Amino acid sequence: MGDPLAYIESFLRLPNPHLSEVDAQYEREEKSQPTIGIHVGSFLAWLIQALRARRVLEFGTCLGYSTIFLGEALRQTGGALISVESDARFAAATRENIKRAGLTDVVELIEGDAAAVIEELEGPFDLILQDSAKPLYPQMIEACIRKLARFGVLAADDALFRPMGVRKELSGPVHAYLEQVFADSRLASTILPIGDGLALSVKR
Repeated sequence: MGDPLAYIESFLRLPNPHLSEVDAQYEREEKSQPTIGIHVGSFLAWLIQALRARRVLEFGTCLGYSTIFLGEALRQTGGALISVESDARFAAATRENIKRAGLTDVVELIEGDAAAVIEELEGPFDLILQDSAKPLYPQMIEACIRKLARFGVLAADDALFRPMGVRKELSGPVHAYLEQVFADSRLASTILPIGDGLALSVKR
């Protein structure tokens, strides 16, 4: 029996050649978090185009892998991305990668704490990607819902941390986030088993 993921990957293509270099940077950087990967990146790029999204907000860029995927999709829709990164070193690396990917006209990078920055931003957003520090996931739900457009999508990476056996200080907040979004009548939620799990919540 073949590998379904490998079969899927045979069809997927990186939308920007600089993504290969960013992927290599993640391998060299000891303190970086894993990238969202080509499966999640490709899905989010597809979703942006399906929604015809014009305004997208991303929390947690690390070195900018997801940022480039989102930015390239928004180039197709004529939209723009705001990316937020709290780590000054990662923010500097992402800024350089955005420049080398040719996306400075699409992406605005803000260095700061996600929970504080979202309160300063004017909505609505068509898509919000939550990939910040895991304890912030449940804390930021209300703010994210407020900033979403009607029928906008709140996506959260690493949704399957708990069944994957990831340590409790990371998987616990993600599980709490999932309990909240699935119980919230304002949202219609599901989880896709791609990457480390992607939770999707549509604002009714």
